[in-house]
Amino acid sequence: MRDGAGDVPPGPTAPQVLGPRRIKGIDEAPIQPRLVLLAALLIFKSDRDYGSITGHMDPVNPWTPSTMDTHMSGLRRRQSLDSAGIPYLRPKPKGVEQYSLSDEITCDYANFEHLAERDLPQGAAGVLDLEAALRLVRGKPFGGAGARTWAAPLVQTMNTKIVTVAHTIAFPAYPGEALDIDTARHAISTGLDVKPAAEVLYRDWMRVEHRAGNPVALRQVIAQVRQMAAEMGFDDVLDKTEQLIQQLTTSRGAAKLRRPALRSPPWRALVPSARRRWFPRR
Repeated sequence: MRDGAGDVPPGPTAPQVLGPRRIKGIDEAPIQPRLVLLAALLIFKSDRDYGSITGHMDPVNPWTPSTMDTHMSGLRRRQSLDSAGIPYLRPKPKGVEQYSLSDEITCDYANFEHLAERDLPQGAAGVLDLEAALRLVRGKPFGGAGARTWAAPLVQTMNTKIVTVAHTIAFPAYPGEALDIDTARHAISTGLDVKPAAEVLYRDWMRVEHRAGNPVALRQVIAQVRQMAAEMGFDDVLDKTEQLIQQLTTSRGAAKLRRPALRSPPWRALVPSARRRWFPRR
């Protein structure tokens, strides 16, 4: 994979949610996933009062004020101090309802968005930013557990953007543009790890193997996308997927099929269609 020109280093105590939940802090000692979820909530939610936080974190058995204080104190100790020597999670004075954070604190998803939305898709520099964004993805957002928490809508947005970034990397936007086969395969693999039913990536994968002149791999991808559709309970693959299969398996030589250029930002043009069982496939 090419070196990314626009890598954004995470903050010193950045919650990381693009994969298993963790906080990259001054030390690498394990931290409870619940505390990482709390740290992420404080970043993504503007309402940081006691009632809002307990309602999000445990609506069935809301935290008591003492439990809240214990969790906040534990998180504050792990996050250490900012450049001004003040805890990233500010101590809450008596009589103040809202918890507050240092302006220096960030998370991996903020860095992902910064890279993914910068100069898309304006040539090679934009592609390098996309590759740098995708390197931040370590697996399913929130470790796959976010769908059962307050983060569920956010997880769906993350999934869509990750798939779109992978889709944009996987095949050149413009006719004649060079394609890095290994980078394309890696992008597709990352996107499918996050969203296994994303048929847009299977279609990209088929084009990549066809362009690479690898008919064995192409047949394997076709088998995999049909197996995915069956396991997800779909009647069949999407029509556009079936049409591409027919084109690639009946054409002769190394025909290079290309998709049209995407508009910026690309995920606005790639809204998932409604499918059975809530598995957007495109």
